[in-house]
Amino acid sequence: MPPRPVRPPTQADVARRAGVTATTVSLSLRNDPRITAETQRRVRAAAAELAYKPDPVLSALVARRDSARPRRSAANIAVLVDDRWPLGTQMLWLDSMVSGLRTASLRLGYDLDLIHLRRDLGPHRQPDHLLYSRGIRGVVLLPLQNYDLVPPLDWSRYATVAIGNPPDSLPLHRVGSDAFTAAHVACERLRALGYRRLGLVNPRLAEQRLRFEWLGGIAKEHFLPGSVMEIVPPHLPETLEARGLLAWLRREAPEVVVTNEGRVFQWLKEAGIAPPKDIGLVLLNRDALESENISGFRQNLDASGEAAIDLLHSLLLRGETGFPAIPREVLIRPHWIDGDTLRRLSP
Repeated sequence: MPPRPVRPPTQADVARRAGVTATTVSLSLRNDPRITAETQRRVRAAAAELAYKPDPVLSALVARRDSARPRRSAANIAVLVDDRWPLGTQMLWLDSMVSGLRTASLRLGYDLDLIHLRRDLGPHRQPDHLLYSRGIRGVVLLPLQNYDLVPPLDWSRYATVAIGNPPDSLPLHRVGSDAFTAAHVACERLRALGYRRLGLVNPRLAEQRLRFEWLGGIAKEHFLPGSVMEIVPPHLPETLEARGLLAWLRREAPEVVVTNEGRVFQWLKEAGIAPPKDIGLVLLNRDALESENISGFRQNLDASGEAAIDLLHSLLLRGETGFPAIPREVLIRPHWIDGDTLRRLSP
């Protein structure tokens, strides 16, 4: 008589080994905040001893069932905000991003908790206790103004997604804008309008934050066969100021300026330089200056917020916490908006 096949362990087997119910096993393996950390550790230890592996078909069916009915919050999500960013129009991008975060959280049944790095976490010696007491199991890290303030958290406790580019010390899954594509599309639009001398203007930190993808998307024009674009030396100072910008304009004489810095438009007007009559202007991030009709890109930051929650949701369902072995990137493509700061040049 042939031997009976060995049955793979089930959640019921794990429950018996850990001394809990099968429901507790299911919730523990999904990092549900209603299950204590000690019980979750006991369940995971039992699952490891039995070499238990989730049934992917069953997991998909459960996820589909859950998505088809109204959900109560299974966990809280902390949105970590760097409160050193300047207030005013420069914070329009944050409003758009948080709007997307809220939309996706409401759809999936999560509660969002906006936590400021300096004001809320700064005074706490053990900020993980603050997050844990609020039932937080997922974290969205919003863009940092600079990298000298890294949240002092035990990242192994949380499923985490960054929006933008986190510092190298935080190798996280991330959602970001496709900056290279934006620069490439800008060059195509400008070429079609007859612009030939193009100059990039940005603070150096802004380029570093985007891994110099704007610069790369423009510099590649030098190497395209038959390219007619002339890329003047870019203006990438440590601190971008009107005086330096105007000196660069006199020296390099670009026909069009491409920038992520909305103040450039105001500085040009104050100097009596009127786009598009005197110079063309492209803004790589219209989200930060919606009051002016400048030619350029909407970065769809609300879509970035929604994508971050969707990615975080998948991590929470699989119980994935800490730094991933291979971080994933989701790039949101910006879209071009015609404005009043470009014109067709004579051929």
